[in-house]
Amino acid sequence: MNLTGHTVLITGGGSGIGGGLAKAFHERGNKVIITGRREQILRDFASKFPGMETFTMDVSKDGDIQKLFKFVSDKFPSLDVLVNNAGILRMTDFTKSDPLGEDPYAEIDINVKGLIRMTTTFLPLLSKQKGSTLINVSSGLAYVPLSMAPIYCATKAAVHSLTMSLRHQLRNTPVRVIELAPPAVETDLGKAPGQEEFKYPKLGLEPFMVQTMKALESGAMELPIGQSKMLKLGGRLLPSVFFNMLNPKKAPMPNLQGEA
Repeated sequence: MNLTGHTVLITGGGSGIGGGLAKAFHERGNKVIITGRREQILRDFASKFPGMETFTMDVSKDGDIQKLFKFVSDKFPSLDVLVNNAGILRMTDFTKSDPLGEDPYAEIDINVKGLIRMTTTFLPLLSKQKGSTLINVSSGLAYVPLSMAPIYCATKAAVHSLTMSLRHQLRNTPVRVIELAPPAVETDLGKAPGQEEFKYPKLGLEPFMVQTMKALESGAMELPIGQSKMLKLGGRLLPSVFFNMLNPKKAPMPNLQGEA
């Protein structure tokens, strides 16, 4: 993928991996539009990068997606890169009496349904370009699940499978389909105020972005980064072994949630 001269739309772009991608694409001379549910966070982030656009919206709401599409198609009809990054993670303990809480399907609504809505809505616009790119952000946990976050892992496995099918279906169109599978990265994903952070080796955001932009430039279509490479290989060759390594029987069950 050529990393310059694009118009790039990134969901969940005001912080974390989305913010890292927004910064990296902006620095390479691209027009960047970021979305998210928290308006002030978007504005504060974009203020550091002259010309970066923001749009407050929730990918789980179809009406918000339609408003975003009108905004982008009217103001930025040359959109040629869509990054489906928005996502949330919740630790869910099914041994509890009420494991799902007040909003039980939020991870599915945002991580899967939101990605599908964004893709179907923006594909006609992407298809108008001579060459465009759809980037779906999954996770290394799509290959080997972390039992503490079963719904999150299931959603990312769904994103992985969906992206493979999209790539095949769109192979004769102008749209290239890329999957970015991050490892655990130092972001707010998986954190909640006043609660202990889940202890797991994490890659710093900056080194993650260096590896990610290099991988995007390579032209590969499936991009497991860092430890995700090991999880991809292990999940195929020795799934039980890698599952047990990732999920030791005596591991504590923290009560955490967060979003990208």
